[in-house]
Amino acid sequence: MGEIARRVISLPPAGGDPVASVAALLVLDPRNTDHVEAVTTVIVCDALGDPWRETTANRWRALLPTWIRPQVIGATVQRMSAAGVLVHTGRWVRSTDTAGGNGGKPQPVYRVSIPGEDPLLPFARLGDVGPDGPDRT
Repeated sequence: MGEIARRVISLPPAGGDPVASVAALLVLDPRNTDHVEAVTTVIVCDALGDPWRETTANRWRALLPTWIRPQVIGATVQRMSAAGVLVHTGRWVRSTDTAGGNGGKPQPVYRVSIPGEDPLLPFARLGDVGPDGPDRT
């Protein structure tokens, strides 16, 4: 997990995007390194428990340590997305975060893509593999 957190931290901020720039500053601040690593670890571990490597904040929010600075959570998610580690699936779920005032609002479903890991096949391609598919080897 440390490698993924380092990848997220090391990305240069996106030029011309003030939100990305602020997120980059938050995750690059050495005082937040443990926070970024904890958020990254919780998100990736949650996704690894899903057969499709999918996750939402509804699932991992309660798993975050209470000492994490709240602003680092969103910044880390933004940087993980920019790094291609969190990939939006195009699907949304309703947020269960009533304490944060976000209950019922749309929340993205992400797929975690770990560097060096084979990407998951979309459902449409599942028939193309295996003993009966065209890529028989």
